[in-house]
Amino acid sequence: MTVLPIAGSHDSGPISHPIRRRMITSGVFWLGLGLLLFLVLFSFLGPRYYQKDVNTVNVARALLPPSWTFPLGTDVLGENELGRLMIGGQVPIIAGFVAALAATVLGGCIGIVAGLRGKTSDVIAMRTADAILGVPQVVAIVVAETIFHIGSTVTIIAFVLTAWPVTARLVRAETISLRIQPFVEAAHATGTRWMGLIWRHILPNLIDSFVATFTTQFTNAILVFAVTSFIGAGLGPPWNWATMINANKDALLSGQWWLIVLPGLLFAVLVTAVYLLGESIRSAFDPHTDHRGG
Repeated sequence: MTVLPIAGSHDSGPISHPIRRRMITSGVFWLGLGLLLFLVLFSFLGPRYYQKDVNTVNVARALLPPSWTFPLGTDVLGENELGRLMIGGQVPIIAGFVAALAATVLGGCIGIVAGLRGKTSDVIAMRTADAILGVPQVVAIVVAETIFHIGSTVTIIAFVLTAWPVTARLVRAETISLRIQPFVEAAHATGTRWMGLIWRHILPNLIDSFVATFTTQFTNAILVFAVTSFIGAGLGPPWNWATMINANKDALLSGQWWLIVLPGLLFAVLVTAVYLLGESIRSAFDPHTDHRGG
């Protein structure tokens, strides 16, 4: 396990200069960041400058293939697919980020408490985590949406409640290892309260774990949202890449490949971007990784 500089040390903070240098000199980091930045600009800035026939229904031009007039074709209502794809990226990106952040924070808090507060908390947290991990995540989300309703809020909550054990188990293991470190034992022996111990000594040394699990959760959230949406659940209105895939899942059979391939491709690019970015950050925190290859 990598022990990062603790708060209050001579270093400038948890993310030291060598770590920052390894990140900014990594080609993988810039590739992941570039892809993610492209998708963010495409989805949030693009619709402000490109609004050609996005909300204009014209069945006379329905299902047109990609052309100079409509670079990515039109849908069944004759709307410009490029403009719809731009707006359609907003919900997956926001939902994936919120779901991953919530699952990471919740799992991290549970993991720290389980690792620090003794056997009872540990047993309860880990047995609960084992029970949740025994249920397929996609099935849990579909059941939750059947009981309540299909929509982004229900999907995000269901994801968080089934994803936090992944973070909790990793953070618990790291916390137990940190708990027996001399600087933690010394701080505890001098009367440092639990919250002070967590903020000054535990959390700064768990940054790499949180970064790694956040990117994993983000990637997993995007994949789960895509799968559940394809089978009729998942992210609901307003329209997004997921609902576009679900609404046009028979398009390949009828030859309108652009209606399903393009949103699926953007999902794949988003997953790849987050994975590359997370992997490069994780690698930068690991001093045993060979960084000579960039």
